[in-house]
Amino acid sequence: MSRKSKTQQLTESITGQHLAISVAAHLARTQLVPDPLAVYDAQHLTDMVDLVGAALAKVAPLYAQDPGGGAPRPLMDGELEGAVVKHAASIVVLRDGRTLSSVSIKRADLRQAIAILKAVGIPELRTAPPAREPQVAPAKPELNPAQTLDEIEKLLRPPLVTQQLQRANQMLVSIARNAPQGRVANLAMQLMSALHESTAPEELPDAVPLQLARLRAALQETET
Repeated sequence: MSRKSKTQQLTESITGQHLAISVAAHLARTQLVPDPLAVYDAQHLTDMVDLVGAALAKVAPLYAQDPGGGAPRPLMDGELEGAVVKHAASIVVLRDGRTLSSVSIKRADLRQAIAILKAVGIPELRTAPPAREPQVAPAKPELNPAQTLDEIEKLLRPPLVTQQLQRANQMLVSIARNAPQGRVANLAMQLMSALHESTAPEELPDAVPLQLARLRAALQETET
């Protein structure tokens, strides 16, 4: 096997590695909190890690360890909706009452999730505002969220170029920041996450049309 092939295999192995959600939340906190080295009391630190873990759950796929020792299974969006992260992100309590203590995230998904959360911020971290990021060009001020989504759908029609994806992401950031309710913001971030999974600018992941439809349905619900 060539050195290049070995390097590629090693890279794929690392990016596909699973990290416990508690570990991932601690790592993400160091990049999402402006002064991560500041001294916090234990309860404050635990609360921050829980908030970061909950934010990761909204924008990245999570996995639960099979009790039988098999490969981790992906948690569905329906399972994670309304889930609560507790005890320094060591457990995830689902809406149906189930408590999962072996939840993980892939290293590659964590990197994408941190990039998204840096762009949109985590409003709940009131005592630790998001680090200042380069200004993102706002969506057209005259457009409401539904009209902005129309513009995004037009941008995502093939053939695509990188600038179209960048503009679509900027407009999704605008929707997330100005969302009238948390569910709309979460779906906007999930769509950004799906766009980040594109391996080639001209090829959109299969999840994008579904995420677009979910976001449009949520916006229509807020209008009614």
